Order: sequence, then structure tokens, then C-alpha cells
Amino acid sequence: MNRSDHIINVANRLILEKGYSAFSYADVAAEIGIQKASIHYHFPSKANLVQNVVGRYRQEVRANLSKLDSLTNDPREKLEQYLSYWEASLRSKATDICLCAQLASEIPILPEEVTREIRGHFRDITDWLARLLRDAAAENRFAGGEAPIEETAHSILACVHGGLLASRAFNDARQFSMVKNRLVPLITPETAIAK
Repeated sequence: MNRSDHIINVANRLILEKGYSAFSYADVAAEIGIQKASIHYHFPSKANLVQNVVGRYRQEVRANLSKLDSLTNDPREKLEQYLSYWEASLRSKATDICLCAQLASEIPILPEEVTREIRGHFRDITDWLARLLRDAAAENRFAGGEAPIEETAHSILACVHGGLLASRAFNDARQFSMVKNRLVPLITPETAIAK
């Protein structure tokens, strides 16, 4: 692993543990065993470092969603797998939440370049969810009633991130499981098509 990746990895973990405002270059330097100047060489400012952390996170999420899309054409299975990923992560460690959910609570104090990345992440997820719901609607499997697809996608995003934060607050992954159990039925099973 190269130095910049190591810095990003440590910063990512510190952001999840402490938030943006409570971690510093000194924290990263102490953990890696380097001088702060070495971090400044790779990332001239904290804003630049966190922008890179969130940018890499977005790339990883997009790659994972693309992989999920390649594994199945079933929109319900995609939604269930997406939610199951977070459920499994929280069961492993109930404080492991979405990096952007963690940072979103600090948006009033975040630099604009970081805020842009966070908003971009939420758009990425909402767009993916909307495509998934449109696919379900095309198969007459969308069980969201008359609600517009985009509105439902935003609602799912809010429920997912609310469930992540509730799991962290209560240190209890079951908080997210309740969210999952409410969201999966928005898409009916394939077997329901024949009925």
C-alpha cells in the first residue's frame, strides 16, 4: 500500500470514529508514525484529504452497486442484497455506518468540496434506487402505490441512513433490520407476477 492510500485509510476510519471536526493531521501522523508535513505533501489541506477520502468511498460504492447489478436482474434481490450488506456490517460492528451519513451531520461546517462529494454520493444512491424501482414497475412489481418512483427512492435513502444512525445510537443492528423488513416488500417477489 502506498503512503497516500495509507493516509486515506486512516483518515476514513478516524472520520467514522470521531467525525470531521474531531480528527486532525496530528492524529493521522501519530497513527502512521510520520510527520504532519508528510501528510501535507500528499494532501495540502484537511479539506483536500477528506475530499479524497469521500471520493474514494464513492468510487467503491459505485463499483459495488455495479457488481450487484451484474449479479442479478431481479430488482427485489438487488434491494435485499443492498440492505443485507448494511445489516451484516452493523451486526459485525453496530457503529460501522456509511461514511457520507456520518459526515452529512456536519455539513454546516464542512468545506464546499467535501459537501459536493457527499451530495454526489447521495445522488448516486438515489439514482441507483430509482432505476431499481423503475425496473420493478416495468415488471408490475412496484408495491409503492401511487407514490412517484423518485420520491420513493429518496424515502428509501432516508430510511437506510436513518436506520444506520439509529443502529449506531443504540449500538444495536436490529434497528436497521426493522428498516430492511419494511423496505424489501416495496418490490413484490417474481412469483407474484404470475398471480
